[in-house]
Amino acid sequence: MATQMNMLDYIGSKMDAMDFDGDLNLNWDKDAHVIELEYTMTVLASADFDIEDNDGSVMDDGKVQYTDAVLFYDETRMDGHDYVNDYLTVIPFSGKKGIDQATVDGFFNYFQTVLDEGESDLLDFVDGTSDSDEFTVGFSQSQLTNAVAEEPDAKLDVYLPYPKY
Repeated sequence: MATQMNMLDYIGSKMDAMDFDGDLNLNWDKDAHVIELEYTMTVLASADFDIEDNDGSVMDDGKVQYTDAVLFYDETRMDGHDYVNDYLTVIPFSGKKGIDQATVDGFFNYFQTVLDEGESDLLDFVDGTSDSDEFTVGFSQSQLTNAVAEEPDAKLDVYLPYPKY
C-alpha cells in the first residue's frame, strides 16, 4: 500500500523531528536516484589538545566538526555495496515503489541513538578522555535490523514511493 507522502518528504519530516544539536541536510540526486542524509556534529575542543583533521591540519579555532552521511539508494539502478565505505551506512529502496515505512521509522529510531552516542563520543575525543587516537561514529547493521524489526508489521506493507517531482 502506498501513502500520500513520498519517501523524500517522509524522510525530511523524520529528520526535522530529530533531537540533534548539529546540522542535518537532505540531498536528493534525481538523476542518480539517491537521497543523502548528511549530518554534521560540532563541538568545542579544549585548548590543551591539538586536534588534526583528516588532512593533517591542526584545528586552531577550537571548533571541531565531524561530517558524514547516510545513502538511500535505488537498488534497481545501482549496487549500494560499492558505496559502503563512503557512508555511515547505505539503505536500499525499490525503484519507484520506494521504501517501506518500517525501514524508515526503524532507521530514524536507531539513528537518534547513533547521533546521541556520536556527539558524546566526539566530546570525549576532543577533551582527551577518549582512549582512541581517531574518531568515528559507531553504527551497527544488526542494531538497525533490530530497530526495523521492532516496528509494527503493518508498516512493512506501507510504501513511501520515490518522488515524482
